[in-house]
Amino acid sequence: MKPLPKEIPYQGRVLKQILREGTVAIYEVIARGNVSYGYEVIWIKFAPEEEKFGKLYPNRELYPSSSKNSNDWGQIAWSWGTLQKNQAFSQFRALAQNCSNRYSNVDQTLEDHIPNQECVDETNPLNP
Repeated sequence: MKPLPKEIPYQGRVLKQILREGTVAIYEVIARGNVSYGYEVIWIKFAPEEEKFGKLYPNRELYPSSSKNSNDWGQIAWSWGTLQKNQAFSQFRALAQNCSNRYSNVDQTLEDHIPNQECVDETNPLNP
């Protein structure tokens, strides 16, 4: 399986993995000049081997989608500002303890599934 990269270029920034435990990771969002914009706590997605547009893609890990058609953000991915570092790491630790032994949904496509909701609900600090 192709693992999720430790550094991901995205929209002029770099997402840099700080910690990973199983299928849970925390990335720092770094802009030009090595300026931190904050943190993203994610539950890593999985995509099976498939052929698209004549190209074969292996089994692979995926970063949650920020597409407007995706339900990932707020469900399996969360953004935290630089002043919310403690909250980001607290959420990472809770997810790692409860959800790190499985992917959010093994049979998902790139844009569609919400993970095992019980695991996320238990660890989401935004839930009352």
